[in-house]
Amino acid sequence: MRPKLTVCAGIGLLMVLAFEARAADPPNPPKRREGRGFVIGMSLGPTRSRFSGAEDLALVFGDVEGTIPLCCVGGTTLDVRFGQLVPRSLLPANPEHVVPLPSSQDGATVSLQIGWSASRRLALLADFDLGGAWGDSFTHLNGAAVARYSPGSRLWLEAGPTSGDLSYGYKDSVIQNIAGTGKGLLLGAGFVLLTKPIWQLDLQVRWSTLWFDQFRTTHVSGQLGILRRHS
Repeated sequence: MRPKLTVCAGIGLLMVLAFEARAADPPNPPKRREGRGFVIGMSLGPTRSRFSGAEDLALVFGDVEGTIPLCCVGGTTLDVRFGQLVPRSLLPANPEHVVPLPSSQDGATVSLQIGWSASRRLALLADFDLGGAWGDSFTHLNGAAVARYSPGSRLWLEAGPTSGDLSYGYKDSVIQNIAGTGKGLLLGAGFVLLTKPIWQLDLQVRWSTLWFDQFRTTHVSGQLGILRRHS
C-alpha cells in the first residue's frame, strides 16, 4: 500500500509543480502586425515639366536682396534676386535680364517619402519632390500628403493633395517663389522589382499638377526608388 501511496503522491506533486510552472510563465507577447511601423523612402529619375497658360509671361530679374550659403560647397554663396512675372507685351523692345516661361522643360527629380505604414497594403506618407534641370532652369519644390495602397505584392498606387512653388536659378543667383504657392494633386504608381523583409526596390511613375494664379504646371517623371519599412 505504501508504494502505491508514494507513487500517487509523487504524481500529484509533479502535476502541482507543472501547473505552478505554467502559471508562472509570462503570457506570450502579442504578435506585431506585419508591415506596421515607420517607413522612409527615396527615388530619383528624369522628369518633364509643362507650363500651361504661361506663353505670354516672362520673368524679369531684379536687384540682389541677399545671399544663401551653400552648405555642401565651403565658402560658396548664391545671390538671392528679386523677380517678377510680367506679360511679354509690357516688355521693352530689347529687354535685359528677362527669361520667357517655356512651354516645357526636361530635367531630373529627387523624391523623399516619410510616414507610417499601417500594414503591408496601406501607408500614409509625406511626399516631397525637388526637380529642375542642369544650368539655368526653373526648379520646383512640392510637398504632398498621400495614401499609398498595394492591391498586390508587386503593385502600389498613391494619391493625395500637393502644394509647391517655383524658383529660377542661373549662374550664381536664384529667384525664389516666382509665382506664389500652387495647389493641386499628386498621383503615383509603382512596380516592385525586389522585396526584402525591411526594404523594397521599385520603378515608379509620378504625375502632379499645380494651379498658380497665372498658369498651371504639370510634372511627369519615371523614377527608381527604394523604401525601408518595418517587417
